[in-house]
Amino acid sequence: MDFANASHGATHLAHSGRLHPFETLRQTGLSTTSLARCNRYRRKRERQGARVALMAWPDGTWCVLAMHPTRAGLVVLGDDSKADAYEDARQMIRDGFLPLLALRDLSP
Repeated sequence: MDFANASHGATHLAHSGRLHPFETLRQTGLSTTSLARCNRYRRKRERQGARVALMAWPDGTWCVLAMHPTRAGLVVLGDDSKADAYEDARQMIRDGFLPLLALRDLSP
């Protein structure tokens, strides 16, 4: 496979992430300590007005994702945001951290 095709495959994978209810996290086999930390993160972000979900990709990469709604109360998760979350989550997992991420709408 050449570099261009490999890059396209990685981009496709990053965009193929799916959101799941936060409660799905209990089924992943996390330790009690890690699950408690994820729950604390969720409560903190929800107090700040975020929607919190589990984001997972077909290669096993996952993250707890806090998404802040727009002024209209919508949560928008585009392909670029999925790709950024995928890369950040992969790096955090490689470095031994729980992948706890927040996306914020920065538009005026």
